[in-house]
Amino acid sequence: MKKGPVPFFISVIYYRVQEINLVRVIYFTDKAADLASQITEYTDLVDGRNGGVEDALREAFEKKIDLAFIGAAGIAVRLIAPYIRDKTSDPAVICMDEAGRFVISLLSGHLGGANDLAKRVAVQIGATPVITTATDVGHTFAVDIFAKKNGLGILNPSAIKTVSSKVLKGELIPVKSADQTLIYQEECRDFLRPVKEDERPVINVVDGGWLLSLLDIAGIDPYMPLPDRYTREDLLLNCGVSDRCLYLYRQDLAVGVGCRKGTPIDEIFPFLKDVLKNKGLAMARIGSVSSIDVKKDETGILGLCGVLKVPYHTYTAGELKAVKGNFSPSQFVEEQVGVDNVCERAAALTAGVTGEKIVGKMKTERVTISIYRRGSI
Repeated sequence: MKKGPVPFFISVIYYRVQEINLVRVIYFTDKAADLASQITEYTDLVDGRNGGVEDALREAFEKKIDLAFIGAAGIAVRLIAPYIRDKTSDPAVICMDEAGRFVISLLSGHLGGANDLAKRVAVQIGATPVITTATDVGHTFAVDIFAKKNGLGILNPSAIKTVSSKVLKGELIPVKSADQTLIYQEECRDFLRPVKEDERPVINVVDGGWLLSLLDIAGIDPYMPLPDRYTREDLLLNCGVSDRCLYLYRQDLAVGVGCRKGTPIDEIFPFLKDVLKNKGLAMARIGSVSSIDVKKDETGILGLCGVLKVPYHTYTAGELKAVKGNFSPSQFVEEQVGVDNVCERAAALTAGVTGEKIVGKMKTERVTISIYRRGSI
């Protein structure tokens, strides 16, 4: 594959790549190649005339790498068709004509970010963005964007259509949430309202305890990653969860990890699972993994992020040392990396100043883990 203006480490480490919007650009003509060079995102350029398109697409869908096609929309649709699964896991896919007149959001407009990507690329090449999602066309409320903005996971995505249908009809959506500030955000006031007494909510933002219990009742191991969308929705329906209500949950846990060099995921993941189980924390609530920058290429931690499908944040020793709080120090760790504690400090820094320590440093011979809960978003 031909590489665009992207640092080497960015092109090979996916879970940090996603934080800076790597876009895999696929083209098939000289004119399209010229247009690709005008895209100022971090790009991975794939010349379709040289082959390798199927491998590039397979990897993009496996690792959720954004895709941009330059050419006919029909060609893009046929190429991606075998790989499309669902809106919660598919990458953003956009398409533009080789004259650079239009940029179309094709797939994963909201959760995948294709609508925003199409708008950004359109600005970069002087084109018109084409957005067709109904809530965007009507300049109205999109619940999947609401969830993404507020760090909320979606338990039963099929119910999104129920919410969107009511919004497009001009109905106020009754929301059950312990955090009323979610409802009264400025952009939500015209679309959401608190649920009334004895009224069934259309959106239910559940707490960690409820999520844990529901998954357990449905036969879903709460201390493992959630099963695919359709499997879990079937299990939830079987245990009585209404498909007319959208269930959201907070992905509010920041996990800090430290490890000896070369520690495999086979050691890190089971330990994390044990920590979560011991503390009664659902794995689905994890929103990020973090560590020190000398571990930026640590295969075991990167593999963990891949399993959890969350971003990987790394910080310098100086950034970690500057974090305020009570942390369990280690002289050995300080001698090795320049800071006395990695896992707690990294989790605390990711969780922010309003974050709360949920799990202090837990350790095995080769791994340390700490968990903080993020404060208000």
